[in-house]
Amino acid sequence: MRTLILFVILASLSITGKAQAVEFTARAQSAVVAGDRFQLTYTLNAEGSDIRLPSLQDFNILMGPSTSYSSSTSIINGKVSREKIYTFTYILKANKEGQFTIPPATINVDDDKVSSNSVSIKVIKAEDRANQQQSQSNQAANGSISSEDLFIRVTPSKRNLYQGEAITLTTKIYTKVNLESISDIKHPNLSSFITQQLSKNEGIEWINENVNGRNYSVGVFEQKLLFPQKSGKITIEATDIEFLIRQRVARSRTSRSIFDDFFDSNYRTVKKKVSSKPITLNVKPLPSGRPEGYSGGVGQLNLQASVSKNKVTANDGLTLKVVVSGTGNHKFIEDPVIKFPADFDDFDPKVSNNISNTSRGMKGSKTYEYLVIPRHAGEFTIPSIKFAYFDPSKGKYVSSNTAPITINVQKGEGSEDVSSGVVRTNVNRENVKFIGKDIRFIKTEKTVLKPIGTFFIGSLTYYLSLFIPLSLFILLFIINQKRLKDNANITLVKTRKANKVAIKRLKKSAQFLKSGEKEAFYEEVLRALWGYLSDKLSLPISELSKDNAGEILSNSKVSDEVINEIMNILDTCEFARYSPSSGADEMDKLYKQTLTTISKLENQIKR
Repeated sequence: MRTLILFVILASLSITGKAQAVEFTARAQSAVVAGDRFQLTYTLNAEGSDIRLPSLQDFNILMGPSTSYSSSTSIINGKVSREKIYTFTYILKANKEGQFTIPPATINVDDDKVSSNSVSIKVIKAEDRANQQQSQSNQAANGSISSEDLFIRVTPSKRNLYQGEAITLTTKIYTKVNLESISDIKHPNLSSFITQQLSKNEGIEWINENVNGRNYSVGVFEQKLLFPQKSGKITIEATDIEFLIRQRVARSRTSRSIFDDFFDSNYRTVKKKVSSKPITLNVKPLPSGRPEGYSGGVGQLNLQASVSKNKVTANDGLTLKVVVSGTGNHKFIEDPVIKFPADFDDFDPKVSNNISNTSRGMKGSKTYEYLVIPRHAGEFTIPSIKFAYFDPSKGKYVSSNTAPITINVQKGEGSEDVSSGVVRTNVNRENVKFIGKDIRFIKTEKTVLKPIGTFFIGSLTYYLSLFIPLSLFILLFIINQKRLKDNANITLVKTRKANKVAIKRLKKSAQFLKSGEKEAFYEEVLRALWGYLSDKLSLPISELSKDNAGEILSNSKVSDEVINEIMNILDTCEFARYSPSSGADEMDKLYKQTLTTISKLENQIKR
């Protein structure tokens, strides 16, 4: 029995190994120094033989191939899988500097020739030995680290751009010393931009790079996506980073001990603060003459519209889906304007984002889903949706229209046999009801005649007609007096109205607060506050920035305290979405602060 089980397992392993796709992969450093050694490694997930390298005219093969083998077996849900890896390692040396490509290598696997991928390698100039020795001797002598040994650079992807156009701000570290960690960072004030953090891998990937004849270890510290919200010359201040550096301490020969090398007593940790240079951007305003359908989009965008079904029955719901896709500033685009037929009931859209931040901007799609319920039978048309955006590469607005959508609505069970206010000729008059027109059928009921001698005066109806108006008058008088008394307290009235406005604005963010969705919460608070300011100041969101909003609020006799609270909330939302330290307490505190601030602003701002 045990022999049979062993045979089944071995057979399963054999079948799994044969069914696995063969992968032959080449890897090497992306940048090396001319004259230095580096490894070129090939990995194969199957047994192979007769590996052949391409012609390597620009490199010398110093050693190889050295071969290693590893394997692993796993059983998941009764399925046995086995993975084996063969590794072939070569030691190479670059002969000269430049950008080179190593062509694919080949290997035989089961009488089939398999090719690897090609490898691109940048060979940089070797640093002058005199400069290298001088730098090391200076550090050992006085313990100082110069600006040539460690510095940072903050580089924008472009310096001339349009308002709302995305740029990437990249911070790189250049070092010739051993970095332990970062103790402090001072980021520049980016109040003139809306910022998005680009996805970043754990840790810094270091490469070699030659700068002014000196070789550095270079790594990307962070990348941010910026969307300028105003035009003109905008200066981005310097970024300050304080590093902790592991430094060797020079010792005299008399005090040197053989145990120093074992216990690292001749090393110390020092701090070094470095700063980048300020950056000036030229942000051009968007051209005038914005076309119909423009909703703040900047980039290369596209709009499509579709319905879940074109044939429905009356009172049966359908979904209109509108998708804005492409590369641009999706999150800051306003909702499209859609004119539904008068016979349709429509509801606020459900908005979903499938967007990723890239170096060119936000890439992906933003989807609006409208629930629509036709109430009457007939053939209806949803007009074409006008959409326009600004394309920075062309320097002009681009407009497009979706195709009109025709909906065939059939009479549902128990529904009225009417269509868009038009009465059909075969409909009985008794079944027709008021449909929004000013024509009704003449009543055909029997006429009721009163006998002679019946008088209205003195009857019960007569006295009721006198008593009821008098009672209503007294009731309305009491209600009106109470209302006048309540309205006398102007501060109380304004505060109630302000609180209603604040709660309505922040209703959706409260839901995200309860569910603990941090990024969605901060984004919705930011969206609600900008939307509130847009409504109150009668300006579209695309033209609003912190600077002009603060100036307009100040001109509207809003106190400096309230203006500062608004600016602090906007700054907190922009930075806290990606801060790992922000938690539920901070989110709840910000929610309450935003409610209070909108209430104060509602009381102070002049409408």
